[in-house]
Amino acid sequence: MDFLTPIGVFVAAMSVIGGFWLEGGHVAVLFQWQSACIVIGGTLGAVMIQNSWARFADGIRLLVWVFSTPTPVDSTHLSNLLAWGKQAKRGGMLALESVNTDEVGDFAARGLQLLANGVATAVIDDALRRELDAYERNQLAAAKIWQQAGGYSPTFGIVGAVLGLIHITGNISNPAELGKGISIAFVATLYGVGMANVIFLPVYGKIKSLVENELRYRKLYLDGILAIARKESPGTIETRLLGDIRQSASDKLV
Repeated sequence: MDFLTPIGVFVAAMSVIGGFWLEGGHVAVLFQWQSACIVIGGTLGAVMIQNSWARFADGIRLLVWVFSTPTPVDSTHLSNLLAWGKQAKRGGMLALESVNTDEVGDFAARGLQLLANGVATAVIDDALRRELDAYERNQLAAAKIWQQAGGYSPTFGIVGAVLGLIHITGNISNPAELGKGISIAFVATLYGVGMANVIFLPVYGKIKSLVENELRYRKLYLDGILAIARKESPGTIETRLLGDIRQSASDKLV
């Protein structure tokens, strides 16, 4: 599990609440179900209107990724590919049928199965690249529901503020109600901007980076499987794929 995500949300939220408290504010004022209802409900409805049920459900499921550790693109997987290459060189492609693929994922397992079945290299290349492209399109499209939420949330914060002002003008002769209306107006704006920048947009950014990491991982196996199909030597495969691993390592430092 990636604990950095919940820690980040906690630090951001506590910074806002703590700063408000240090300024002498009453923290209880920040917790208003009316404002939360306007912002969360409005944002949720707008995102649902913009997407299909399937896309919306996929985006919600991707939320689990935010708390998961990305698959490392490292020498361990290169070792798998080199072992497969050696096995194919010794016993032919049929020898790959006995390889345990439990730990490499469905994409690599399908590629290995195509190799073992003696499918032509061009067909393997086309099939796996189509699958990779479809995966990228679908995952990034699903992740965008969080980017959409980040765009709508501040707007519904403003809607909450306007509703608070309407409440004020409707009770202008009742001073006791003025404070409540003003509170709803400002807290709704805070919720809208805060949720966009502490939850929705960071979640989108995190999911996007995890999808990109998974694409690098799958591309490593794609390149390795195609090299095995071309009957390249394990040494050539290692030389070719070391660059991908070094690139992935450097991307983590950016």
